[in-house]
Amino acid sequence: MPKLTPQLTRLGLRLTAVLTVYGGLYAAPAISHGQHLPLVAEPPTITGQRHRDARTSGPQDDASETNLRSNGDESTPDSDLDSAPSRYQEKVTVKPSHIPRMPEPLLFDLMRPLGAERGELEVNTLLRPPVGRRGQSVTWAPEIEFAFAPGHTVEFELPFEDGQLEAFKFGLQGTLGTFRQHRSIHGWQALVERARLGRDLQLDMLHLAGHRIGQRWSVFTMQGARFKRTAQQRAVKGVFNPTVFREVSDRLVLGLETNLALGARRRADWVVLPQTHVEWRRYSFQFGLGVERTLPHGIRPTMAIRLIRTLGSAGH
Repeated sequence: MPKLTPQLTRLGLRLTAVLTVYGGLYAAPAISHGQHLPLVAEPPTITGQRHRDARTSGPQDDASETNLRSNGDESTPDSDLDSAPSRYQEKVTVKPSHIPRMPEPLLFDLMRPLGAERGELEVNTLLRPPVGRRGQSVTWAPEIEFAFAPGHTVEFELPFEDGQLEAFKFGLQGTLGTFRQHRSIHGWQALVERARLGRDLQLDMLHLAGHRIGQRWSVFTMQGARFKRTAQQRAVKGVFNPTVFREVSDRLVLGLETNLALGARRRADWVVLPQTHVEWRRYSFQFGLGVERTLPHGIRPTMAIRLIRTLGSAGH
């Protein structure tokens, strides 16, 4: 890997400062009203769930109930669980997760879902065949993602063109909290990509937000700025990537991903990518076929395939 330049070091320090201020801006309004957006909120104690949880109880639960009744609780009927001793209520307390489950976009994905548990580990590969482009090469990028702390993940990616390594990519992602009664979640993401040869550099700084809409629908957005430096020029673009998902079943998700990068003089690159996600245990296959526009090229078809394997714990 080429040695980092002093300019890249200063850029990293600026990124750290911006993210610190950014987090403070979100925290200040909540603190001033005596509230906060918890990463994982402490769920309320739920009592009187014996009948609803009967299908999930096992022999050990039945034995515990028998012991309680044999210690003087024989007269406690099922309908009076709310008035039962606290030690009995603790046995039926349910603590569901308050992190909303969100599918991930195919082309511009996350570093594990927002609110990831510590220790979650994922390896995946993005493959982009040259659809309708004669003489073009296949691009692919293996990457590894790891949650080093609750809600915070790191990513390392190696973009290839055919069999040649083109760049090194490093990313950080954090979770800011949930809102809308835990139906929405938001966070941040920072990506740095450095060319293996030359001085080309790209930095993305994004705000992430996911929203559940009913039982089956969800919307995930990425918005922020992209700083790009090449041998010819330096440019700044605005990035906005909304994706809509429809969860057909626990294993099948349909989505429509749109990526927009808008630069000076209304010069815009965009992608519209309908996609299908299929999950089986800890494996996931994602396929998308759509259209894109990249300057100086015109509009042309595009295809993306992502293969995912989850190795660590996954609570989503």
